[in-house]
Formats: sequence, structure tokens, C-alpha cells
Amino acid sequence: MLSQPLLLDINDAWKNLCRRPLRSLLSSLGIGIGVTALIAMLSISEGAKLVAFRKISSMGINTLRVEALPSRSQRSDSSINLSQGLNHEDGVQLEQWLGTRGKVGAYARKDNVLVRAGNKTVAATVLGVNAGWFGAEKLTVEQGRLIDDGDIAYRGNSCVIGSSLASALQIDILSTIQLAHYPSTVVGLAARRGRLLTEGTGLSALDFDNTVIVPLSSMPFAKSIAGRVLLDGLVISLEVTQEGAILSIAEQIKQLLARNHRNVDDFNIVVPVTLLREAWESQRVFSFIMGAIAGLSLLVGGIGVMNVMLANISEQTREIGLRMAVGASRARIISLYLWNSILLTLSGGLWGTLAGVLLALGIENVAGWEVVFSTFSLIIAPLSAILTGIIFGLHPARRAAALDPALALRDS
Repeated sequence: MLSQPLLLDINDAWKNLCRRPLRSLLSSLGIGIGVTALIAMLSISEGAKLVAFRKISSMGINTLRVEALPSRSQRSDSSINLSQGLNHEDGVQLEQWLGTRGKVGAYARKDNVLVRAGNKTVAATVLGVNAGWFGAEKLTVEQGRLIDDGDIAYRGNSCVIGSSLASALQIDILSTIQLAHYPSTVVGLAARRGRLLTEGTGLSALDFDNTVIVPLSSMPFAKSIAGRVLLDGLVISLEVTQEGAILSIAEQIKQLLARNHRNVDDFNIVVPVTLLREAWESQRVFSFIMGAIAGLSLLVGGIGVMNVMLANISEQTREIGLRMAVGASRARIISLYLWNSILLTLSGGLWGTLAGVLLALGIENVAGWEVVFSTFSLIIAPLSAILTGIIFGLHPARRAAALDPALALRDS
């Protein structure tokens, strides 16, 4: 519990501030604005960090993604004759090279395919995959089964369908659908997964819930050249989680594919763990800059508090002299005026915290930016206001305590 003298000092400090409400309000305004800026900027920074983490996590932190660059007909470089493009053999070779260190999923895709069931037709993406693709993507089914090695070997016309697409077509297990003019039997309903968030990565976007997944060997839209099935991409899920090991394997895979493709730049490899590190470094710099701006606001507010405290002391010289004349120690005078400063900044910190939360929510609604209120920001903001009060209130308090009682009573 607080001691009686300390409670008296806090009570006297509060009454002193209440005697000058306009001055106290204007002084706390600078602190409140600084705290508002600090809360808003930290919450925006945390929101941006969460969005970046969510996007990269959707691709898999310990996953490598290889995607074919534009097809031969779209490239004018004469060196395309030296490479067959990303193909099924690349996936088989990588699977053998990795062994137990990871899983390799190969796929070919066709977008905007009209999928029909009964009298309902929906445009969707069709993926032709190998059996390892589901393990590499960590995709499971809610009902039915996955496409297996038997479907691949016997070129079955089975398929697994995304949850949103199944709902739109109102179909269930063993339903027959038409992929353009090709029939396929639904053997599994995929668990809800959402979108692969690829903005800014160079990868093609993919909505798993609006996708039909068929065996690569029987995909009607797959392309081949010289007997090799051309792929649109590879998904490599690694068992290792250390960043250094992931980067090392990624570099070796890049060299292996480059050797297979005779150094033709016809594929793009994306390492999500590298994107995550770059995103966090960018957010760290952003948070530092935003914190520095908010800190400058608090500095300006602290200077205003010091000016007000010095003005109050100059007006209360006689009162200070009387307190010291009747026995108040210098420590009690310092305590009294420090509490004046702390209460002034604390009041600004409290309403600034509320204003910061409201400002961040307003920015989220208007600009569409995601904001996250961390415990750290909601605690550090009012604490920084209190610290500002102590730092900028210490000099006026010590100056008040240094007054000579006789001179204070005589000059007042």
C-alpha cells in the first residue's frame, strides 16, 4: 500500500492540476498525441507483419516452389531449343535425389475450365498432379479419398474437388462431373484450405477451394513434348526446418534443374523462408521509423510539460517557501512536483491510448489495412508517457526543492 505522505503528495498534485484545467489540458495534449501516434503506428506495423506471415505461411515455411516460366511459344530467346521446359522427369529426379529429406509434388494446371454437374456450370482451375502432390501441399480430404498411385498408373478418370466448388455444384462423393467435355468421377472432397497468397512472389495464385484435382497421367489439358509431360510447377516440402538447411537444399535444387535445362532460365524457384526473413527485416525497419516519429511527438510533449511545470513553480514560489518553512523536506518537494508531472503525462497517456486504438481502427476501415493490437504496444504506450513525465518533470522538481525558504517568502 502507498504511504500516507505519498498519498498526500498525489492528492495535492491532482488538486494543483485541477486549479489550472486549461493549462493542464493543453500540456497533456502533446503527450496524448505522441501516445496516439505510437499506438496507431505499432498496431499498423504488427498488422503488416501478420499479413506477411500469413501470406508466406500459406506457401509453407519449409517448402520450395518451382514454377515454369512462359511456354516455348511465348519466348523469343533462341536458347529455348536447348531445354524441354519443366517436365515430369525433373520431378522424378528431384524425388530420388531428396530421398527421405522431403516430398515432391508435380502439377500441370489449366485455368478457367468450365466444370459442369447436372444443370450447374462453374469456371474453375483443373490441376493434374502426381500422388506426392497432396503430401507436399499438406492437403487432406473431408470425405472420400485422395488420388493415389493406382489412379496415376491406370490413368483413372477420378478427381478430388475443392470445398467451395463442391458446394457451388451441389455434388458429393461418386458424383460425375464434366471438365469441359471430359467426364470425371469425384472420389474425394478436399478439406477447406483457402487461397495460396502469392502477391509479390512471382508465383501464380491458386484457390484450393475452387479447384478440381485429377491424376497427372490422365489430365486432358496436360501438354507434352518428345514424350515428356510438361509441368507448370513443382512443390517441394522439406523435412528440415532450419533456415540454413532449407537455403542449402534450395541452392542445390536450383543447380540441378539448371543443369537439366542446360542453363536455360525457363523456371523460377521461390523460397518462402527467405521471403519471410526479408518481410520481417522490412517490418523491423518500418517499426523503428514509426516508433522514432512517435518518440519525437513524445519529446515535444515532454518539453511542453517541462515548460508548464516551470511556470507553475514560478507562480507557487511562496507556497513552496511556506511548505519548507513548516518542515517539508526537499525530498517531499521533489515528490510533490514529480507527481504533478506524472499525473499530467499519465492523463495524456490514458486518453492517448484510447485515441490510438480508435485511430488504428479508423485506418483499418478506411484504408483496408489490417491492424493488430499487441499487449506490448498497449502497455508500453502509457508507460512511455509516465517515463516522459519523470524525465521532464525531474528538473522543475529539483529546481523547486533548491529554493531557499527565506528568499522564497521574501520575493513572493
